[in-house]
Amino acid sequence: MNPIDRRAAALSCFLAAGSAAVTTAIAHGDEKSTNAIEEVVVVGSRLPIQDYKLGSVMTTLDIREIESTGLPYGADLLRFVPGVAVNRSGGFGGVSQVRLRGAEGNHVLTLIDGVDVSAAGSGEFDFSSVLSSALERVQVLRGPQSGLYGSNALAGVISIETVDPAEGFELSGGIEGGAHEASQGLLSAAGGTDRLKARLSVQRRVSEFDLSADDTLGSEDDREENLTVSGKALFVASDALRFDLVGRFTSRNTETDGFDFSGGPLQGLAVDDDSFSNTEDLTLATRATLRAADDRWITAVSFEHTDSETDGGSFGSEAARTRAVLSSSWQWHDVGTLRQRTSVFLEEEEETFRNTVPFDPSQVPTLDRNLSGLGLEHRIDVHDRLFLSGTVRRDENDAFQDQTTWSTSGSWIASPGTRFHASYGIGVTNPTFFEQFGFVPGRFTGNPNLMPEESEGWDVGIEQTMLEGALVLDLTYYQADLEHEIQSLFPSVVNGGGESDRRGIEMHFDYRPSASTLVRGAYTYTDADEPGGQAVRRPAHTASLLVDQRWLDNRLGVGASLVYNGEQFDNDFRNFFATFAAERTPLRGYTLVNLNVRYQVLDTLEIYARVENITDEDYEEAISFATPGRSAYAGLRFRF
Repeated sequence: MNPIDRRAAALSCFLAAGSAAVTTAIAHGDEKSTNAIEEVVVVGSRLPIQDYKLGSVMTTLDIREIESTGLPYGADLLRFVPGVAVNRSGGFGGVSQVRLRGAEGNHVLTLIDGVDVSAAGSGEFDFSSVLSSALERVQVLRGPQSGLYGSNALAGVISIETVDPAEGFELSGGIEGGAHEASQGLLSAAGGTDRLKARLSVQRRVSEFDLSADDTLGSEDDREENLTVSGKALFVASDALRFDLVGRFTSRNTETDGFDFSGGPLQGLAVDDDSFSNTEDLTLATRATLRAADDRWITAVSFEHTDSETDGGSFGSEAARTRAVLSSSWQWHDVGTLRQRTSVFLEEEEETFRNTVPFDPSQVPTLDRNLSGLGLEHRIDVHDRLFLSGTVRRDENDAFQDQTTWSTSGSWIASPGTRFHASYGIGVTNPTFFEQFGFVPGRFTGNPNLMPEESEGWDVGIEQTMLEGALVLDLTYYQADLEHEIQSLFPSVVNGGGESDRRGIEMHFDYRPSASTLVRGAYTYTDADEPGGQAVRRPAHTASLLVDQRWLDNRLGVGASLVYNGEQFDNDFRNFFATFAAERTPLRGYTLVNLNVRYQVLDTLEIYARVENITDEDYEEAISFATPGRSAYAGLRFRF
């Protein structure tokens, strides 16, 4: 049995066992929002709460918005969220980095079904691995969140949720084909009772695209294959006890293009060659939740394991993370209009890492490090109008400096339709294994004395609800300062002595005058500076617009979207052998327009057609990496 089959089999057995899993759906439906559009958020608190109680800024993309875009990759959905910058190195399957509020990619904690999926080796998640066809909701929480989540939540948290299990029996899926020899398939089976139910989904997508913009050495299409198997199971043992289970396996085989460092005419540019990257990621997690004292006392224990293997020919690694979490929350008895809830949580985590390529006898075969975290969150609700929260967390690390992080936030409903919100906090990101230990002495030695990067940030904003709840507007100003930034000093890295300053404005509106009409838009201004100048791949201006209209009793739907990415800088190595440093070269801004048309032929069958980049915009997200022009796709979805 090959490695992929073994991992997929392990995931299937784990899901079939039906033990318990991380879940993010303990919702309390008795409380009502003062806003017409109410979301239950699963990030920003140890237990889910209504969005209007959250002092930190959070944006949700629900199932309708995901379906209205029709875009196949999760990274592209995030372009519709204020404060988010997405950079993909070329076409489909290229490394996709997501940055929040001008921070680095490894300053963002990424959760899929409640589990941290950031690579243990690099501390960063490659969003090109996420296909959107089995997603149900995406929530983006911005601002320092290390008080709740520890390392890597320095700039915020992205929570991705797949479709939940269903009762009875349900078989759903779809197929798609189109430009760039793209083909995609999804098959999902779900079933059970109100006490025991599960869902298992299998997705596969294949496409080809020439990543390098320079065709001097030829024009070679680079193939991408993505196979994702995911599942959830839920067992309600009693009114007081429930068990949840999630699992996810992703195998990606991606042909890429390397950079020319020969000093010749293509120096510093991406060129056609035989570069590739094969990655396998496995996630398994369980959770048991116990409710007592009329749901006033909720205790949960969870276990998570993630495993990642990468082979890039000239580089490769194996990394794993195992985490156990105990969390207990107590709802205090109301005192007049005052309500309080206290949560205490304890985490134990072990990470391991091994460089597999390049190999040298001097390398330590396997590296490991351990972390213990203890935290507390306290929430206060006053007269159903003022909502305050505070968190504090202590992390003890055996490989580097211990850290104490904290945050506080508030949400105040000043009048019907008007809400003020603000937050302040300290966030940290731990050094990666690669930064600490490198590989092959003399090529990249690493620095075992690194300190965690630390950021102090705050934001303040106002949300206004109008037109009897149909229109919601939000305006937020934020600012953050980063210290101890880890910087390259070849052949190693060091903690920089200066500060990186980030500030900006986020605007967002959501207009839903009826069940058939949706209009939402966002704009972000970002000013991200480093000691060496303006930070790369952080556009000063980004904007988006999404419109979805349905007719014929919702059988016909048309979704149109626009994404604007302003001018940004990128590292340029074309003059490297003259300066022995990367220069910063501007990449011009671009606008992408997409159209997605859907028609419900039968109650069980929907057909659709989509055109991406309608205006055939010619642009770059990374220097010398080509991007797809106008592309058309068609497909169908079914549900029985």
